[in-house]
Amino acid sequence: MDGSLGHFKDTLQRRKQRLEKAEGRFDKRKLLDNSYENPSEFDFPTFQKSKVERLKTEIRLKKKKERLRNYLLLIIIFLILCISFYYFMN
Repeated sequence: MDGSLGHFKDTLQRRKQRLEKAEGRFDKRKLLDNSYENPSEFDFPTFQKSKVERLKTEIRLKKKKERLRNYLLLIIIFLILCISFYYFMN
């Protein structure tokens, strides 16, 4: 019982030192962006409505093809499993 309090205090002090070291590694003040005084201005391109609509239809077609491919793959796997189950049962 004599050394338990001293050991506990040392453990707390080492933990505190590790936390201070870890916090110092990533100084939050250095990571802050101080550009709030002069906000950045972005020059985004403007899209025509026809281009946007064409892009939407292309994306929808790609998703539809992908969905169909996934369904076909699922059906093929299911058929293989059924055939193999039937084969092993006979």
